[in-house]
Amino acid sequence: MASETQPESSATPHAGPAPGKRRKGAFESLRNRDFRLLTLSTISLGFGQWGQQIALGWLVFVLTESAIQLANVAFIGGVLSLLLTPVGGIVADRYPRRTVIVLATLADTAQAAGLAVLVFSGHVQVWHVYAFSLLTALTTAMSQPARQAFVADLMTPATLPNAIAMNSIAQNISRILGPSLAGILTAASLASPFIFVAAMRGLACVNTLMMSRPAVPAVYRQPRNPLSDIAAGFKYVMGEPQTRVLLAVNTLPALLIYPYISFMPLFARVELGHGSGTYGLLVSAIGIGSIFGLLGLAVIGDRLRHGGPLTLGGLIAYALLVMAFTQTRELWQSMAVLIAAGVIHGFCLALGNTLFLTALRQDMQGRGMAAWQMGFGITPFGVLAMGFMINRAGVRSAELGFFVVCLGMFLLIFVFNRAIRRA
Repeated sequence: MASETQPESSATPHAGPAPGKRRKGAFESLRNRDFRLLTLSTISLGFGQWGQQIALGWLVFVLTESAIQLANVAFIGGVLSLLLTPVGGIVADRYPRRTVIVLATLADTAQAAGLAVLVFSGHVQVWHVYAFSLLTALTTAMSQPARQAFVADLMTPATLPNAIAMNSIAQNISRILGPSLAGILTAASLASPFIFVAAMRGLACVNTLMMSRPAVPAVYRQPRNPLSDIAAGFKYVMGEPQTRVLLAVNTLPALLIYPYISFMPLFARVELGHGSGTYGLLVSAIGIGSIFGLLGLAVIGDRLRHGGPLTLGGLIAYALLVMAFTQTRELWQSMAVLIAAGVIHGFCLALGNTLFLTALRQDMQGRGMAAWQMGFGITPFGVLAMGFMINRAGVRSAELGFFVVCLGMFLLIFVFNRAIRRA
């Protein structure tokens, strides 16, 4: 890589231990200027993403007062993002990733500004909401694989685990604070959160444009049939034992555990007997715990051994904790269990991400990370299935049943899959 993309500590010699022997700090990756800008861009984009999600939901409710319309907007956007993410992986492997990120962020900023103008002027209609949801799904599908793979372009193998942890922390900061800020702004006026979203995406655009172009080896091949490229990416990921099992370990909780977050309002109201404030506390507890787990990985990540067994063992503990959550009866019990679950999950998710990204060939990093993002993208299908079972069995029993199935599959992988034990 060019020197401008290396950590600043390596730019000049200094007294004391050799650079290779120096103990890395929790924020080692942030010594890299481009990664600092990427992190600031990720935080701003996250605030914009969460702000738009909350604001669009409220806007749909104001325009239609229809639960079906709310569900349709969320589901259609999620499915489109899932379908387009493999295309985003091809784009990230064919073209310079910084360019892809810049163009996607510019498009995000433009669509956010257009929506803000429509809402502020009072001309917004329901079909506008669908259109902008689809546009957001498109830009997200194009940018996320490139953003994930670009971290590897900027980092050395020694600093990559720390960078992935920092990137995850940035995403969790916006996940914790973004919905609250959007909610406060929504209470002020209908247009306020959309202006906020446009401003955040504009800031993300500025930070993205300031990044330099890292001198990475040429991995962008002669364009071929896009379907062939997609097929080649899936064949590669599924053909390698380590990437295959890591992808499965990432996808199982997205289908069988994460959907419970969508039903947290129901749990807060029906099972704990509290209102919307409790819902916010429960969701925030998960994010707070995740940040502590990610900080732990940032501190010790480069000294870990046997990452595969540690990742899967941690996810087994995570499944046990969310099972325990379904049986809590008091708010303090629920909060304590969710914070503990967040710590373990944040640590293991980022560690698994590190193992997966470092196992990919460089020319497959974009398509590989697209497959990783698709693992998260199946959550809406899990939400539909879990919602059906909740209607039949109740929230505690239905969620517990899903978690038990996931735990059983984790245990089978742990016992019978050798690749995860070698990762």
